[in-house]
Amino acid sequence: MFRYTETSPFNYADYFASAAQLLVEYRWIFCYNNTKFIRSGVLEQLPQEWINDLDTASNEEFNQIPLGFVKDTWCDSFKEFLLQVKKLQVQYDPHGSALPKDNRPKAARKGINAKKAYEIDNLCNFIESVQRPAEATLYIDFGSGLGYLSELIHKQCGAKVLGIEGNPTLVETCNNRFPDPTKKSVQYCHHFITETSFTFMQHECSARFGPELAQKAAVVGLHACADLSITAINCFLHCRWAKSLTIMPCCYHRMKPIDETAPNVFVNFPLSQELRATLSDDRSRRIICRSFLRLGCQQTSARWKGRTVEQHLEHGRIMFRRGLIDAVLEQTESVRVGKLKLISEETTVDNMLEQFQLLKQLDNDSRECLWTEQHRDRLSALLEKYGTFSGPKLAEYVECLQTCLQSICENVILLDRMCYMESIAKQVGIQIRRNLVKLREDGLSPRCFIVYASKY
Repeated sequence: MFRYTETSPFNYADYFASAAQLLVEYRWIFCYNNTKFIRSGVLEQLPQEWINDLDTASNEEFNQIPLGFVKDTWCDSFKEFLLQVKKLQVQYDPHGSALPKDNRPKAARKGINAKKAYEIDNLCNFIESVQRPAEATLYIDFGSGLGYLSELIHKQCGAKVLGIEGNPTLVETCNNRFPDPTKKSVQYCHHFITETSFTFMQHECSARFGPELAQKAAVVGLHACADLSITAINCFLHCRWAKSLTIMPCCYHRMKPIDETAPNVFVNFPLSQELRATLSDDRSRRIICRSFLRLGCQQTSARWKGRTVEQHLEHGRIMFRRGLIDAVLEQTESVRVGKLKLISEETTVDNMLEQFQLLKQLDNDSRECLWTEQHRDRLSALLEKYGTFSGPKLAEYVECLQTCLQSICENVILLDRMCYMESIAKQVGIQIRRNLVKLREDGLSPRCFIVYASKY
C-alpha cells in the first residue's frame, strides 16, 4: 500500500507505472459504457473460475471483496487480481469522523440533503483548520451555487467571501437571501469561470472588498466539477494573489475532449509529464477513456459493503435488463426506461418490452415506436444464452470487479493533478504545502477528497 501525506514526497512515477500495468491487463472490466457490458462481450471475458469462486462467496464475503478480502481457496488468477488491487490502495490523511448511520447530518435547511450537508460542514471545517491569520481573509468560492459554503465560511472563519456562479438564477437567489449586514461580507456575481477569468476575479475582489484584501485571496470550491478543478489549480499556480487552494473535485467524466473526433482524448487529462510518460504506448493509452473517468467518480467500496442479498439481486436485475435491451438496439434506436413498482425476479421478453419504450431517431427527432419480432428474437436468444436468473448474478459480479478498480482509477486522476501542481510550482519558483485528504464517511459522500495547497 502507498502512503500520501503533506510532509512526505510521493513517488508518482512508480504508482502510475504499477496502476497502468494493472488497468491495461483488466481493461475489459471498465472500458465501456455500463449499459453496454453485454454488447461489449464483457460476460464472455469474465473467467469461469472467477465466476465459480464468486458463486461460493457468502454475502458478507462478497461485500468485503472491494475492501480487500481474499479467500485462500479461490483460484490463483482471481487472488492475483485482488492482491494487485490491494497493493495499489493509497492511504491518505483522514478528515472528519465516521458517523453512525442514525447520526448522519440532517438537512440544515430546505434544499440541502444529508450528503451535501456533510460535505459542506467537513469542507468548511477543513478550511478553518488550515486557515492561518497571515494568509487570506478573502475567499473566492468557485461555483458557489446557492451559497451554503460561502455563508458557512464567513460564519466560521470570519472571512469575506465572493461567490462566483455561472447560473444567474442561483446568483439572484443568493443575493436576495442574505440580509444587508451579511451581504457586505458575502457577495455573489454571475460569471462562467474559465482560464481567462483570473484578472476578472481579482478586479471583482478589489472593487467589492478593496485592493488590499484582493492581494491575498484563497480559492475554494465544493463541487469543482469536470475541468473547473483544473482551472482552480491553475489559478492557484499562476496568480500571485491566490494564496491557497481548497477544493473537492468531482464529475471527472465531464471533462472536455480535445475535439469531437477524439472523444477519449481530454484537454486536462493527463496533466503531469510523469503520467504522460507512463501512457506513452498505444496499449496503455487505451485505458484513458470516458468510462475510466466515470468509474473514478462512481460509488466507493464503502457504499458496496452494506448491500443485502436482496439489494444485490435487485441491482443485478436492473443492470442485466439495461444491458440486454441495449444489446438488441440498432444504431438509430434508444429507449426510455419505464418505472415499475415491482421488478419481477424472472426476466422475460414480455416484461422487458413492457419496461422499456423504444425510441427511434427520425429527422432529428426521437419518436416512439413499437418493438418488432426481430427485437423479440434477439432478446430471446440472449436470455437463453445467459439465463434469466444467472444473467443478473453475472451483472452484479462485473459491478463488484468495477468497484474493486474504482479507487485505483480515482487515485490516478487525483495524483496526476497533484503531480502536475508540484511540477508547475517548481517551474515557476513557488514553494507550496500540499495534501490530498479523504473524508472518513465516503459511504455517505462519494465526493470524498479534498485537494489542499498553500504558498509559503
